[in-house]
Amino acid sequence: MFWKKMKQTTDPKNAIENDAIENDAIENEEQREAYRYIFNGDQRLSMIFKQQSVEVINISAGGMAFRGKGFTRYDVDQINLFLDIPNYPGDASFSARLRILDITDNGICHCIFENCTIEKYEMIHKYVLEMQKKNILTHSKIQMK
Repeated sequence: MFWKKMKQTTDPKNAIENDAIENDAIENEEQREAYRYIFNGDQRLSMIFKQQSVEVINISAGGMAFRGKGFTRYDVDQINLFLDIPNYPGDASFSARLRILDITDNGICHCIFENCTIEKYEMIHKYVLEMQKKNILTHSKIQMK
């Protein structure tokens, strides 16, 4: 028995539409959680935003969230962090403009990094990965006891 082979289209318009459909499917799978590090309890990262000390709730290469203290939407400030990255041989100082995009009803400021170099984005990716690995290792040691 012979099967008729489906004809693939080489029409660029169809290829673009197919890519858009695939990208929408990926985005709808809520994948961003895999690349965001959520701080637990006492290990929170602190920083200064608009002359006020705040504790970071979570961080990703795109931005971070923290509990606000009277800030407003679109407030912006230059922030400086030292990311204590396990197994990182370079300088772990991080600096970028941080802009508040949204503030939830319970005062959580969701922010985006601006004017970040590729190297700084990669540093945050490395930080998130290493912190996730550290949590997994710590969690597995607790379970073994």
